[in-house]
Amino acid sequence: MNLNTLVQSINEALEEKAHPDHREGMISYMKNQFEFYGVKSPNRKEVLRNIWKEHRSFIQDNFRELTRHLWLCDHRECQYFAMDIIKKCKNQINGDDIAFLEHLITTKPWWDTVDFLSVHLGGQVFAKAPELITPKTDAYLAGDNIWLIRLAIIYQLSYGPQTDKDRLFDILVRSMGTKEFFINKAIGWALRQYSKYNPNAVREFIETHKTEMANLSIREGSKYI
Repeated sequence: MNLNTLVQSINEALEEKAHPDHREGMISYMKNQFEFYGVKSPNRKEVLRNIWKEHRSFIQDNFRELTRHLWLCDHRECQYFAMDIIKKCKNQINGDDIAFLEHLITTKPWWDTVDFLSVHLGGQVFAKAPELITPKTDAYLAGDNIWLIRLAIIYQLSYGPQTDKDRLFDILVRSMGTKEFFINKAIGWALRQYSKYNPNAVREFIETHKTEMANLSIREGSKYI
């Protein structure tokens, strides 16, 4: 087994599950940016189970390179398959994966991959290497890549009560003042998620910064409070 052969097998298995009626809808939902086979999540997960059962050890040993190969494939289901692999190999993720994370976030970026990567890969990278948080988020916020800014905003989404409130609020304040939908939506999403654990802090934050925040951010962030 080698990576090229495995990637070919994955593509062939996905193509066998393709449904023409699903394909058009999936392409349209992603604003015609990506090609699709037309494979919905349950069928993709079925392919994953079969591939994982047969090649588990090889995948675990090579999941980063396999992910990079799948990211080069034309069909979006291959990127989704790669994300499924990342989730299965999450215990192997560490601070050394920061370049891996940034590469995936900025390659064929759209919310469907960026949100998963930010939470499941980014959240794990920064949890394992907290010394990276300040220099990396500072760099993202100082740059103009909206997807890296979104990463800085939402990487803590799965942290729950362990969310670093001061860091989160600092990042949100520094992200305001834009008309960019995906940034303002992320600000609201981060606040909404954190309000499950600290509604008073979120309520106070919104009240303090409401004149600086986009209406979208306020609306999203206030849903649970």
